[in-house]
Amino acid sequence: MQTSDIEEKLNTPGDFDKEMIENNPPSEFTEVLNRYIAEKGMTKADVIRTLNVSRNYGYQILNGTRPVTRNILLQISLILKLDIEQINRLLRLAEKPTLYVRNLVDARVFYAVKHNMKYLDAVDFIWGKSVV
Repeated sequence: MQTSDIEEKLNTPGDFDKEMIENNPPSEFTEVLNRYIAEKGMTKADVIRTLNVSRNYGYQILNGTRPVTRNILLQISLILKLDIEQINRLLRLAEKPTLYVRNLVDARVFYAVKHNMKYLDAVDFIWGKSVV
């Protein structure tokens, strides 16, 4: 159940539904990330290949067995063409700072997303070619 669905049910008159809350715990980082991957019609292998990291490292990140760095998470977000809200949701779930446009890197991420830049062009624009 989406958070917006829960909010809607809480806004409607009637008894408080404790079971609805208990049966819909907050999504974990890996669940949300993997849902975004599926929604974009990609596979984990596609993301790992585009990210250009080792297969083991990539699967560890996507399966939640290895902590993800903020830059890697931003790169995954660019691969998936996530919007700013989705990126910030992943950052919060990963316990990383959300995008702040007064930060140069974050401002560049924001610009790349808003201008629908291709992944490699965005990475070059944000971090330079050495990151890939």
